[in-house]
Amino acid sequence: MKPSRGNGAPGADSMDLAKIARSLEIFRGIGADRVEDALFRLNAVKRTYQKGEIVVHAGLEATRLVAVASGHLHVYCAVDSDHPVLVREIGADEVLGLWILHVPEVKCWPGTVVAAADTTVVSLDMERTRRLVASSDPVYARLTANSSRIISRELFSTWRKLMVMDAPTIESRVKAYLDELDSESGHTGEVEVPFDRERMAEYLGVTRPSLSRALGHLRDQGLITWRKNVFKLNGNSVT
Repeated sequence: MKPSRGNGAPGADSMDLAKIARSLEIFRGIGADRVEDALFRLNAVKRTYQKGEIVVHAGLEATRLVAVASGHLHVYCAVDSDHPVLVREIGADEVLGLWILHVPEVKCWPGTVVAAADTTVVSLDMERTRRLVASSDPVYARLTANSSRIISRELFSTWRKLMVMDAPTIESRVKAYLDELDSESGHTGEVEVPFDRERMAEYLGVTRPSLSRALGHLRDQGLITWRKNVFKLNGNSVT
């Protein structure tokens, strides 16, 4: 990723950047004046990517954190050049690269990241952030606390995906995934899948035809119904 470098100069763009940054969880609890100072010291840059544009390539040096202000990103791991696997979606207010920040032995991006919609991000210089969060300044202590909370949530999300992927059949995997979405939304019994069918199949590690058959079987059993990407859950278990 090679965004243009910010120069910290005052103006409409820097004010817009500060406003966006103040809405992000990673800057939560930091006063507005200190946010602007932190953005300058961390060489913050705002950039918008169009849908389908590559944000970072697997194998390139990880030099910047990427906080999503709007839109969402897809992270792909290449099993081979023709079959990339969708391993994660990063939505608004999430941060790409936090675990690299806290594990400096990791130097490169392990996956390729693509804008799944028009997406605006705020990126921060990785090494400057690493140095400053280790300082005694309370602003950077807050950044550390915020990033730790975000990482913990990401780890929990990863654990839940592993539980889904461990399901013994494709039908049970699909149902487990929908149940997890329902749990995240407060057990309303109705969930919106954030992927189209092709991306949903990739995320669940199955083929598109296998996903279609599994959805059909679950519907025939009376466990789910759907309209486009909105699914209603009518039952609690599937074998």
